[in-house]
Amino acid sequence: MNINWFKYSSPQTFYPLAGRMIPWFAGLATLFALAGLYVSFAIAPTDFQQGEAYRIIFVHVPAAWMSMFIYIV
Repeated sequence: MNINWFKYSSPQTFYPLAGRMIPWFAGLATLFALAGLYVSFAIAPTDFQQGEAYRIIFVHVPAAWMSMFIYIV
């Protein structure tokens, strides 16, 4: 099976493909986000000194990265 990947460098052929892939990528992103939240809040052990309070880093750090990314874009 020989696929010509260069044809997808044209917006006329890439946009229809990207439009069909949006639901798949959204589903994968949702699945990975839910899995990450489950692991961070249910499976990760508590910290020795801070206890449950350290779990805020599982939400705060990604939110901080996303806010910095907004300034770049």
